[in-house]
Amino acid sequence: METTTYRPDGILVPAANYSPAVRRGGIVAVSGQIAFAPGSYGPGGAPGIQEQARLVFDNVRRLLEAAGSSFSEVIVVRVFLTREQDFAAMNAVFNETFTEPYPARTTAWGHLPGGLLIEADALAVSGG
Repeated sequence: METTTYRPDGILVPAANYSPAVRRGGIVAVSGQIAFAPGSYGPGGAPGIQEQARLVFDNVRRLLEAAGSSFSEVIVVRVFLTREQDFAAMNAVFNETFTEPYPARTTAWGHLPGGLLIEADALAVSGG
């Protein structure tokens, strides 16, 4: 079974040896994405949690689409927040992004470097 990797223009080049997205058969895995938007915000530069969450989920969307998938095919999302008090604001953006049936989700709190407030990854099962 062939494995294909994806890094569309505008997606941050990884600082370590991993791929931003990988497709193997019908499985698409998107690595953790941060609030990076070329030409506007650098990593951690977005002003608040909702802006960062929108950038993160937009990067996830772009990688899914590059791999022939979409949010409707996502089965699990993992969200990492720096601050527990950002949960409600992140959840509002999550609910703008995903529709029923919602994917499974894990949300955890921990340290993210450089002013980052959120990181998220995704796993999709896709026929594409």
